[in-house]
Amino acid sequence: MNKRFEVQVQTKRLPLSHAALQILRNLDAYDLVIFTSKNARKFFAQELRKRRIAFPHRSHVIQVGPRKDLLKFPISNKRILFPRSAIAPYDIVRRLRARGAIVRVMPLYTSEGVVLSHQRKELLMRGKVCQLYFKSPSGITGLLRQLKKRERQIIQNIPALCIGKTTARAARRAGFKKVSSKAVL
Repeated sequence: MNKRFEVQVQTKRLPLSHAALQILRNLDAYDLVIFTSKNARKFFAQELRKRRIAFPHRSHVIQVGPRKDLLKFPISNKRILFPRSAIAPYDIVRRLRARGAIVRVMPLYTSEGVVLSHQRKELLMRGKVCQLYFKSPSGITGLLRQLKKRERQIIQNIPALCIGKTTARAARRAGFKKVSSKAVL
């Protein structure tokens, strides 16, 4: 029996809107640029390189793991640029705004589940997996969309280990019976 089955997702860069291009040309208008994922930072840097725009000074960039850590920073009356996934939850944006920040969200990419190979699907269906590992809610959605109702019921009984609370919440909503987000790196 395999110990852990990592559910794969792929990221896809989105074309920038006219408004997003204007934002990039006027980065000096923002006090802070906030990244809550490696993908956001990567796609943002790619867009800047493509347009030969200098990356903001280190003192103007905040990168955090759990989004809630942003609430530890003094942000009242700060103009914040928040490059991120188009499908990321808005809870942290609302909380930043409630604390007095002026937040501009810039969708840069999206994530979607990777199609299961016949071999990987067989592992799941034959009980060869004792734990599913999800890195994002889009992984959960992407996996379940590929399965018929009976197959989803089988999968939902496999314990789900999630990278964080948001992903764990999504797993519970999707019908997984045993969900954990403890000590996931």
